[in-house]
Amino acid sequence: MFQKFGQQLKPIINRSSSENKKEQPIPKPNYHFTQKRDRSESRVQQSTVEDQNQNSLKPQSNLIQSVPAQRLTIKLPDLKGYQKQMEKSTSGADLTKKPPLLKNRLILDSKTKQQLQGQQSLLTQTLPIKSQREENQTTQQQGKNKIKITHYSQSRAGFDGIQEKTNQDRELCLQLDDNNYAFAVMDGHGMDGEYVSSFIKELLKYNLTKFYKVFDFQKVFFEMHQKMKFQTEFGCQFSGSTLTVLLIRENTISCGWVGDSRAILVKRNNNNNNLNVVELSIDHKPHLENERQRIEQNGGVVDTYHLPNGAPIGPSRVWARGAQFPGLAMSRSLGDTVAAAIGVSQTPDIKQLEIDNKEDIFIVLGSDGIWEFLDNQIIAELVYPFYQKNDAQGACQKIIQESVAGWKAHSEGIDDITAIVIFFQYEL
Repeated sequence: MFQKFGQQLKPIINRSSSENKKEQPIPKPNYHFTQKRDRSESRVQQSTVEDQNQNSLKPQSNLIQSVPAQRLTIKLPDLKGYQKQMEKSTSGADLTKKPPLLKNRLILDSKTKQQLQGQQSLLTQTLPIKSQREENQTTQQQGKNKIKITHYSQSRAGFDGIQEKTNQDRELCLQLDDNNYAFAVMDGHGMDGEYVSSFIKELLKYNLTKFYKVFDFQKVFFEMHQKMKFQTEFGCQFSGSTLTVLLIRENTISCGWVGDSRAILVKRNNNNNNLNVVELSIDHKPHLENERQRIEQNGGVVDTYHLPNGAPIGPSRVWARGAQFPGLAMSRSLGDTVAAAIGVSQTPDIKQLEIDNKEDIFIVLGSDGIWEFLDNQIIAELVYPFYQKNDAQGACQKIIQESVAGWKAHSEGIDDITAIVIFFQYEL
């Protein structure tokens, strides 16, 4: 699925030695430049006055002849001789291996080396003391509640009333080390929604793997949005994605999100076994007062679709003033650059809490295909019997089964549905 823009992620392959190759005369350069073809990101052709003005300023010729090389007066080095020298020095080397990383490039005499080694030994005598304390605190925190985590994820493509749709949902489950996990759901929308959600998944996976200990939700979300704006492999003017990220670091749960992919924590009362739901995220919808104010202050309008007779239908959406677009049904997302210009935000909300007792038993994270017709309490009660059997896979399958049934009962189509179930089992 990510093949459309996978070329930019491929590593550069080192060239092999050309010792046995015959020298070929270097052809004279014949440089020319061609104009890059414009690409409509939204796939909707719209002609505006501004576009016509810009087109009138474009040069008529598509080719620009470069300055001939003979006119240059710069004296070039002997590249052929240098190439032969490099080929001889690397003919027996394995060029596929990376060279060792040098800490510095200084050539030190023996006396200086002894002085540096003495300073290094003083540093290493003091560092383990601080590290020892940190490890003890981590061990004590883990000893407070020894938690075993079991998880499972599943996704199902939607149905448009005629045939199965392309699934624009993506999910991510990572075990970063023994006590740290990351989970995420991305729900793409628009013509290129599948590429947007895949793009976000790959960038998020990299950031979580490298920087999960110091993961900054706001910084990472902002950078992913910016990188998406400037790539050229797919359009994001009218395409975007939700993103809900869940980090479990030791006994701490952190959740950051934009859009309406939801996460809930289910608690069990040990006295009466009642199930209580804690919302780890709150759907970003345009009708919410704070969201509406921000959108209207930036020139957007919050309204529903209207039938020909003027009757409103469906959820609140974000519109450009006096226009029939973009019609986004959420107030925050990644991508959606047209909606972003009129108040749709890429800044995540963040919630954090501690797992400090055995009442916290499981988390459900999913796209809005689940929550459209099933509320939080129903999901908690559906999953709990599977928690008792420690069957996370069965819980995911049950959620998707009931979600599909809800869509069939209320709609001709079915949205993409993605579920992640995370069980907490406490060791005695």
